[in-house]
Amino acid sequence: MTMNKLKHIFNSDDFAQSDLQTQRLTLEPIDESHASALYDLFDDPELHLFVPFEPISIEQQTARCIRWAKRKSPDGKELWLNWAGRDRLTNSVVAHFQAGVAENGVASIGYLVARKFQGQGLAYEGLQAVFQYLQDDLEVREVKAWSDTRNIASHRLAKKLGMSQIQFIKDADFFKGASSDEFVFSKVFHD
Repeated sequence: MTMNKLKHIFNSDDFAQSDLQTQRLTLEPIDESHASALYDLFDDPELHLFVPFEPISIEQQTARCIRWAKRKSPDGKELWLNWAGRDRLTNSVVAHFQAGVAENGVASIGYLVARKFQGQGLAYEGLQAVFQYLQDDLEVREVKAWSDTRNIASHRLAKKLGMSQIQFIKDADFFKGASSDEFVFSKVFHD
């Protein structure tokens, strides 16, 4: 396996992140125009139970979308790929999917689905499309996910996506008055 695609992307200023289609979702690369819809999505405190941050202001979300639209971390060492998951029937943004891709071909993933759309398989559907894109278009060799040990739904999803638990991190973080342990999951595409 060569890393030619990733090397080219990291050395280029014209990388165009692709839209992704699933049966029920259109995953659109995030830009500033998504700020309002993502503000509404992220504004639910219940979606922040297992992460060390709270909902942010519309101004902060706009700034975040502007950063994400650059597609690279400030130091240029990681691709920042973020998609707004738009329901194809209602045209509403119901999810967020992200992948951080390092030059060595290892990606980390994250996702968030609006509560009223949870339990319908949308996270699985969206992440399958993200995994396929990472594997086929970017030649990513491995995908990892970090998940609070209390987040049972995320563990089930990781396993359904073919990921294996490879690590346990005791006291990975401390937030909301409690210590947080984490599991690390991995799926290897290419060695």
